[in-house]
Amino acid sequence: MDQMVYSVEEVAAKFQVTSRTLHYYEEIGLIPPIPRTDGGHRQYSQEIVERLDHILRIKRVLGVSLQEISAILEAENSLNELKLQYREIDSDEDKRSILLQSSVLLQSLVDSIQQKVSSLEKLKGSFEQRLDNVRDLLNQVK
Repeated sequence: MDQMVYSVEEVAAKFQVTSRTLHYYEEIGLIPPIPRTDGGHRQYSQEIVERLDHILRIKRVLGVSLQEISAILEAENSLNELKLQYREIDSDEDKRSILLQSSVLLQSLVDSIQQKVSSLEKLKGSFEQRLDNVRDLLNQVK
């Protein structure tokens, strides 16, 4: 059975981004090189569409730069590689080493996200204070 492929226009519309954004993500390595038709048109696989969904969700939810997204994706790839290595070894010492490496990577990701959450909490607090001030003024105005 043939795998479903999507044009750049279809993918851009799905994610509400420009085709230039998709091309740029390919250029900087966030997504792998996209296969092209004989006519040179990009053909996005379901796997690439899912990766783009993941990238754009990270960007939207965490509000991070493309460089930070790249670092997150690299950490995720490293974690997947460590998981495969863990399954293939028998030595408790080697398993422990892999688990420690995984722990360090995951803690780094958690710390990065926590920094973003803290920044958002501060921003939220600032807006809540302004909202309280506006409500106080509203109660004073008849």
